[in-house]
Amino acid sequence: MIKSVVSTLKDRKYYLHATVGRHPTLYYKLYARRYPFSEMAVRDETDICIEGFPRSANSYAVVAFKLDNPGIKPGHHLHVPAQIMRACQLNKPVITVIREPQEAVASFLVFQSSVNVDLYLKLYIDFYKSLFSYQDKIIVADFKTVTSDFNSVIERVNQKYGTQFNGIKDLNQRQNKIFSRLEEINRQFFAGHQQKSMAPDKRREKIKEQARQRVLKNSRLAAAQQIYDSFIKESGI
Repeated sequence: MIKSVVSTLKDRKYYLHATVGRHPTLYYKLYARRYPFSEMAVRDETDICIEGFPRSANSYAVVAFKLDNPGIKPGHHLHVPAQIMRACQLNKPVITVIREPQEAVASFLVFQSSVNVDLYLKLYIDFYKSLFSYQDKIIVADFKTVTSDFNSVIERVNQKYGTQFNGIKDLNQRQNKIFSRLEEINRQFFAGHQQKSMAPDKRREKIKEQARQRVLKNSRLAAAQQIYDSFIKESGI
């Protein structure tokens, strides 16, 4: 019973954060000024924004990008459209990461220790739907491309924005370094919480498969998949 109540409170708290997060002015007044959000929010001095719905390779993208661009100041990990909208308003380069909804939502349900499939599919839909009018201002990168060919994403960024960000040298050989850094972040922020791991984890896969099956049965999945397909088609990936 206690675990169920905590999960419900956690869901409600995230729902409020995500709802406000579709409105840049309000979000930056209520959340982005507060620590730790202030450390990740897009500001005038931000060099690039890397952002998307949770569990869509956000962390991989940020860690990989920093490998050979150590001096950059990215806006990242607020997981709200307001971050991307603000970056567009400030004419900053934007990488919007996206993952198929059944995988992103299933993984986030595990992260949140939640069974509220309907809520998180709705938030996935709301997240990307609110960015439709920004598609010509951003680079959309799907999960598979980010985790297997991130240099192609950096190339698209440089071509679109006229930037000169460095690609990752010997990317395939440096995958271990990327995942080692992700494990360090896990230990720093999520020690003792296996379900929150940012790196692939076979121990978590059984729980995720159960969440995935619940997502597949939810009536909102079709709408979420349609939005995903639209973004992929529009981006030309």
